[in-house]
Amino acid sequence: MTNCYEPFFRLGGLHLRQRTALVIGASGLVGGELLQRLLRSEHYERVTVFVRKPMACKHEKLQQVIVDFDRIEQYEEYFHVDDVFSCLGTTMKKAKTKQQFIKVDYEYTLRAAKLAEKCHVKTFLFVSAIGAHPHSMFFYNRVKGETEEALQRLTIRSLHIFRPSLLTGERQEFRLGEKTAEWLCSGFSFAFVGKWEKYKPIAAKQVAEAMYRAALSEKQGVYIYECSEMKGQCEQQRGLSHQQ
Repeated sequence: MTNCYEPFFRLGGLHLRQRTALVIGASGLVGGELLQRLLRSEHYERVTVFVRKPMACKHEKLQQVIVDFDRIEQYEEYFHVDDVFSCLGTTMKKAKTKQQFIKVDYEYTLRAAKLAEKCHVKTFLFVSAIGAHPHSMFFYNRVKGETEEALQRLTIRSLHIFRPSLLTGERQEFRLGEKTAEWLCSGFSFAFVGKWEKYKPIAAKQVAEAMYRAALSEKQGVYIYECSEMKGQCEQQRGLSHQQ
């Protein structure tokens, strides 16, 4: 397992064949940004998304598949891709019960990862959360940590785990609690320095960019990215782009 802060953005000059991707959770904040990034990319020729209902997004590279996540094994054929991006996630408010929360955040994710393993996917990328730990006193972080632990027991060539803090961006739904937290954090941004920097809010677009670049890196093994590392890589990439 590696807490990664090495430059996986350096793609200039490399000839990468076009890839295929499956995005699970494309209607969410990170998933939506990631989908747009993949569709814009010259490195991807086909992008498949699992959705519960049709999305308004239309694109020649996009394939939408209406799925019943309780029967995800029936959609194994769509896992024959290079990269699987798992952006699934819910909230206790939406899930209503802890059992339903575990079903979405743990069970659906792990079942998708097992299909990816079975189909010999090159890369599996998972959006976790800051503070994720299987023994956390907080239910949300404990479920995320248990999911991370279960994923690492699988045999997947390349596993990338992203631990964002509070996500910023335009959601399709209004979340008062998160908007309030975002406002408070912006007013005290000066406090997020040193060891506290990883707790600073991060834009969903930055997480999506980090996931995209990690998939193209072709690195083998398990990598975990905290907020500060994702932001640092994005800033590094902007610097390289300005030099070109």
